[in-house]
Amino acid sequence: MKPKVRFLTLILALVASALSSFAGDQPTTFHYEAEVAGVMCSACSKKVQTAMEKLEGVSKVKVKASKEPNVALVEITSTSTTLNKEAAIQALGTDASSYNVRSLTKKE
Repeated sequence: MKPKVRFLTLILALVASALSSFAGDQPTTFHYEAEVAGVMCSACSKKVQTAMEKLEGVSKVKVKASKEPNVALVEITSTSTTLNKEAAIQALGTDASSYNVRSLTKKE
């Protein structure tokens, strides 16, 4: 093998090794879905989103309308394995009296 080719092969091997080690540093994420009643407008959606973002390990929250009026489906991505309905209610704080967290389940 020529020296330039050997050098490029070595560089490519080092880069590939470095990239694979970065991929291993990514935390495992879990996906949850919650059903929250009482969400009637965009301000309500924002309150629910902000509250759910306070939950342990949450990196993403998406609030979507459901087929049922005034009920939102909330998709949550988190590194936590233990999110639950009680934690969601607690995250809502004083706004919990305005909303009904019907469920919060981990999606398989």
